[in-house]
Amino acid sequence: MEEKKYVPASEETIANLRENMLKTADSCYKEMYVDMVLSEGLNRGLYDEIENQDKAYLDSLIRVHANVAYSHLCVCVQMRASLKATLNVEKQYNIRRCIVMAHEMYKYLYGFTGRNTPWLTIEERVRAQYDNECIEIDEAAARFLERYAQNEDGTLRNVAKHYSDNPVEFFENMEKVNERVVTDRIAAFLAFSQPIHTLLTRELASVLGIYYQVAMACPMPAQTFELTGLRKRDDLAVLDESIKKYSGIVKSVMAQIKAVRGLETQYQMDLSGNEQWKSLTEDNIGLHILYVYLDAVSAFRAFMGSESFAEIRQNLAYMILLSHEGFKKLYGFDETKRQVSYWHRAVKDFLAKNGGEELMEEVSRIESVMDRLADSDILKDEDMVVAYTHVETIKKRGIESSFAVLDYFRQPITPMDMEPLLEFLKVMNDIVRLYSKVMGLESEKMKNDTNATLRDFMNKISLIDQMAEEHIDDHEQRAKWQETSAKMRGLLTSLMS
Repeated sequence: MEEKKYVPASEETIANLRENMLKTADSCYKEMYVDMVLSEGLNRGLYDEIENQDKAYLDSLIRVHANVAYSHLCVCVQMRASLKATLNVEKQYNIRRCIVMAHEMYKYLYGFTGRNTPWLTIEERVRAQYDNECIEIDEAAARFLERYAQNEDGTLRNVAKHYSDNPVEFFENMEKVNERVVTDRIAAFLAFSQPIHTLLTRELASVLGIYYQVAMACPMPAQTFELTGLRKRDDLAVLDESIKKYSGIVKSVMAQIKAVRGLETQYQMDLSGNEQWKSLTEDNIGLHILYVYLDAVSAFRAFMGSESFAEIRQNLAYMILLSHEGFKKLYGFDETKRQVSYWHRAVKDFLAKNGGEELMEEVSRIESVMDRLADSDILKDEDMVVAYTHVETIKKRGIESSFAVLDYFRQPITPMDMEPLLEFLKVMNDIVRLYSKVMGLESEKMKNDTNATLRDFMNKISLIDQMAEEHIDDHEQRAKWQETSAKMRGLLTSLMS
């Protein structure tokens, strides 16, 4: 079978895609809003003429329909962010959330354990009228499960959803994320989620009749979010250049790790006992800090490029979510966790022993900012985290994820409310710059230690050279070893340079 060839889309096609995705996102937002209005009406007993058994069915219809619409809104917003991004690193960080949403929605609609999900319960009744459609939907879902929802994909989803404890694993998985790969995945996801959305819409219209028509005809409440002031702030312009700089550093570090791993494999070396190697690959706090920072800046740039109210608030929500998760890892919201945070382990403790007075003054300044941010309501909001990391009925509140998101959309956020998020971005930039000084202080020692290890390997090669000279009589075999020895020496020399 001939391999499928991908032709890059034209600028016109991309512009049309972005426009259509924005329209779809806004349409999904309207449907979510209508679903919430219908749900509130059902709870208030406004639909008395509907039989009781149908009310339970209607409640499930509304909830599932709202969550499916929400998933489509998320996908459109994140795909738009990727298509609008100018840097590859931005595209990867934004579009990876599509992986999360597709996985979460499959789990919500079909589950992985054989349990009877809300959609499968509805589908039993819908089949009576739409049997062929349901068969096609289930077949598409099975294809998605087979191709995208197995163990390897689960790992990719977990890394995309949470900040991994292993930063090398995080960046290795991020290398697998690109627009083509994610677009194929989303196409497979929409192959079953879009027809489900269509059937649920038909059922809502059928069961509710005039109530549904009236609800859909009602205008949305006037909602605005002004970005002009933020776009004019000079103190945020530094973020544009920093994302290029620090993503380049990550790429360089990962290339170095890959090269040494290749050396390990090719020549059967064991570096597991080398402390410098372990700090580079197993607990590289610098990479931890950088992926929190790159994620935060990418989300901020997507937020600043948003257009409609729904897109603005959705991207702002992602910015709040990752700022919450990043702050927990970087500094922590309570003193106990703070002692094992990246800040203490990588920066403060090291500089307390090795830094001068000027660096410690910078440490104190940054720490005072972080202490203030730890008390910020917008950063501490756990309800936001639950609503944006799972698609489900939130048991604590008894509402759907989609309705929790709508509640958040309805809460006004002022420029003053935004300030902790912007302050977090700026202090993250300060921390990354300060950590680069820490790395400078550490790098010379690490370089010397690494070179000592590599020189030890070089000495071992010399011993083997001597043994080969003394004990290998066969000219051809000796020549092969000499060739191998020369390659190893060349590789070791390049690593020491």
